[in-house]
Amino acid sequence: MPARVARRSAATVLVALLAALVTALAVLADRRTRSLAVYAHRGFAGVAPENTVAAVRAAAERADGIEVDVRRCGSGELVCAHDPDLRRIAGADRRIDETDWETLRDVGVEEPARGTTGATLARLDEVLAALPDGVPIVLELKERGLAEDVLTAVDRHGVDAQLSSFDPRALSEVRALDDAIPLAYTFRDDERALEIAEEFDCETVHPRADRCLRTRVVSRAHDRDLAVVAWTVDSRIEAALVALSGADGVFADRPIRSDR
Repeated sequence: MPARVARRSAATVLVALLAALVTALAVLADRRTRSLAVYAHRGFAGVAPENTVAAVRAAAERADGIEVDVRRCGSGELVCAHDPDLRRIAGADRRIDETDWETLRDVGVEEPARGTTGATLARLDEVLAALPDGVPIVLELKERGLAEDVLTAVDRHGVDAQLSSFDPRALSEVRALDDAIPLAYTFRDDERALEIAEEFDCETVHPRADRCLRTRVVSRAHDRDLAVVAWTVDSRIEAALVALSGADGVFADRPIRSDR
């Protein structure tokens, strides 16, 4: 066989093998992605006015669960908001913990692509009341001193809730009042994350998504019987990569499941 023909045949075989490998990986990634629990991060914040009743209602139809942030406003009510102020979501130079609910209740929350949509800042009670039956929710505690009121709200509405926080002290406050409610420790690069999760009897850890790809956090968590739900992904490709790491779920800023 002439050398040129041999090289061409070898190249053809190599291309075929690579194509088969890519196809096999794609099938595996699709299967793993379908098995992921997908939580709508702030109610799919990439396509909706985040942490609002409208976002929660819409996301509940396209996700396995919902995630919202909780903090206290100036008059004491629990509100769903990620940032300590209104600059990013409403363009207003006001701190939430210094503003009463009567003022906050009419604050419009902007949607990333469309700006103002009519959705307004919501109290935690309003979000929990809007949650469809059977849809789990993760409540991220953005500050300390919320535990008692959050637990009361969860009990009042009878929802399937997990409480999470970046702050171990916030988790400690919850566990001191309730030894059964599911907890999750959320972290970026904390080397003691799994130990902290075990200290407060968490059932889940929430690592940043890239840690699932570049460290052994998923296998190490599973060795300790901790589930892993990673934050935050924006696309099906990212979700597939996290799925291949063995993670149990993801927080997503937009719908990523083709079957929903």
